[in-house]
Amino acid sequence: MLKIALFLSCSCVLIDATSVSTIAAESVPKALVGTWLAEDIGGRGVIDYLQTTLEINDDGTYSGFAGCNSYTGTFDLKGREIVFGPAGSTRKMCVPAVMDQETKFFEALKTGLSWKIEETKLVLAKADSTTALRLAPHTVSSDVLINIPGARTVDRQAVQYDCAGKPVAAEYINAGLVSLVTLTIGSEFVVASNVLSGSGAKYAGGQYVWWTKGDEATLIDTMKGDNDPGVTCSKAP
Repeated sequence: MLKIALFLSCSCVLIDATSVSTIAAESVPKALVGTWLAEDIGGRGVIDYLQTTLEINDDGTYSGFAGCNSYTGTFDLKGREIVFGPAGSTRKMCVPAVMDQETKFFEALKTGLSWKIEETKLVLAKADSTTALRLAPHTVSSDVLINIPGARTVDRQAVQYDCAGKPVAAEYINAGLVSLVTLTIGSEFVVASNVLSGSGAKYAGGQYVWWTKGDEATLIDTMKGDNDPGVTCSKAP
């Protein structure tokens, strides 16, 4: 029996960790505490399929995933100003677009920022009142373990697609008679299972149908009706 675990892991070393000061737990407003997902960095948005997170803890520490590397550090509070100390981070290298967003994220944390909660969003602003970061509450995902009777090997393949200008990340998972694809469509995460098809490979999950033929795929949103032709997707370079 083969076990499939759907998770990402990394064995890395933290560097250059620096402390600012220690904050008493009761000094950190409850509204700040939690894990936040970046929706905008410096007014230029973010890459749709890339998750940049910031976790603020009530013990005066912060951490998260910047897009390519994990990081950690400490912060100080001065009224409505939050000062993030230098972060220790892992030292992986990713594609230029990802590294560019990560660099902008770390740059945004370098200066003292005012903070406020707008509806459910955390907004961190510079001294000139322009937005440095806008973040939404983030629910941490859980690992899923599936037991596949009779399966001896697992084949996994991650592919990036361009669907009419919208990026979609797909991971194909095949084990024995089980064939799945996970799709990251903007902020949505979908697990779809292979279904019968006259040609190509067809998957269905949630409101979506994912139909692949060669290097192309079609993303169909069933909520748009039975006659919706879907969006043609091609493998990203």
